[in-house]
Amino acid sequence: MIKTRTDNALRKWLESALACAICLAPSVTDAAAHQLAMLPPVTPACVSSPFGPRVLPNRPLAGIFHGSIDMPAPIGTPVTAVAPGAVIRVQRHGIGGLEILIQHDGFIAVYSHLGLIAPLIAEGRKAVYGGEKIATVGRTGLTYGPHLYFGMIVDGRSVDPSPYLNVAPCGTGAPAAPEAKRRPTRLFAEN
Repeated sequence: MIKTRTDNALRKWLESALACAICLAPSVTDAAAHQLAMLPPVTPACVSSPFGPRVLPNRPLAGIFHGSIDMPAPIGTPVTAVAPGAVIRVQRHGIGGLEILIQHDGFIAVYSHLGLIAPLIAEGRKAVYGGEKIATVGRTGLTYGPHLYFGMIVDGRSVDPSPYLNVAPCGTGAPAAPEAKRRPTRLFAEN
């Protein structure tokens, strides 16, 4: 009886938190949305843990709000830049483990739980092009299986990257981004 009351109270609290989060979620301007057409960072891509409130039974360290999306992939899978950009930093960050932060046009991308960093980036290169390999999937930080944590920060706030990546939840059979969008893009014109 007590457990049921606790579960119901938690469920009601989460529903309220979700309603508040939706109300307070930042809207992305039309100009920013135009800039946010992106390539998926892993292929094939699907979302195993979506952006927003969540409850993972027996996994309290996972938290009650997920400010990114998780895309499962085997260890060693290439992680590619979703758009042209400039590396802000490579760091080890607690539960995120080894991660790269990249400033793209209109947003900052956070790529976490990485295994290996691409040699040129590890050596200090800053400019990346869309579709360029930046790292591999690993299991650094707190993970319950190999995956890429991909977050987007727009105007200082986390936003759901799924609509911009055109990535469906895992197991739905929905296609990922169309093949036409998978072509690499360059940050700078080549001479």
